[in-house]
Amino acid sequence: MEFDIQEYLAELTHYELLESYYLVRSALDSDVTISMTLLFAYVTAAYFVSAKLTKFQAITISSLYSLFALYMVSSAYNTSVMASTIGFAISGTDSTSDSLIIVTMLLVAWVFSIILFIQARRMGDTKHTDEATPFSRSDVV
Repeated sequence: MEFDIQEYLAELTHYELLESYYLVRSALDSDVTISMTLLFAYVTAAYFVSAKLTKFQAITISSLYSLFALYMVSSAYNTSVMASTIGFAISGTDSTSDSLIIVTMLLVAWVFSIILFIQARRMGDTKHTDEATPFSRSDVV
């Protein structure tokens, strides 16, 4: 016998539906919070240490970050779809587009963080080759 979420939701009282909705939204908030924490940790690492890492270390860190980030995107999507399903049972309004907005936002943040890491690594490599030079006389006003 297959589980039918619509049939299950139809059996719940209005209070139980609201409680379920808020529990799922809380889980979605946690997913987004964890994703943002992971994003800012990666961006901080990109800014401060990416130029000092070996190629292997940079690829390893970026791969692990990508695995966890994409897992969190998947988790946020599933949680968002569940919230939309429960919200539809409560109000009759379809809000599945919210799922796509959240997933798109997290995916864009992931892509740009990878780009930032690569750019910070490249800038760090050129910074080490171009030693800081003191102002020349032409720079002084």
